[in-house]
Amino acid sequence: MATRRPTGDEQSASLANISRTRRAQLVAEFEGDLGIDYKARARAAYEAKRWQVIKTIIVWTIALLFFTIACQKLWILGQSVDEPFSDLNPISGWFE
Repeated sequence: MATRRPTGDEQSASLANISRTRRAQLVAEFEGDLGIDYKARARAAYEAKRWQVIKTIIVWTIALLFFTIACQKLWILGQSVDEPFSDLNPISGWFE
């Protein structure tokens, strides 16, 4: 049975994967020697991202609340447009 020989591209791709894996191992060993805890660093990055999402949700909630209040105020102001300035003069309807 004949076996297939890898082409140059396949061989370089597999070497790149091996190199990437070995590089990751060396970095992990180096960080371990320096006392860097990569799990703690990953957790800190996760917590920072999580806090960013929470702050974004809070800001958007407040913005939507203000927008809703502004829309309601504009709607209430639009209700008295049939008789403009009728609320300023209390005796405006007496002499009609």
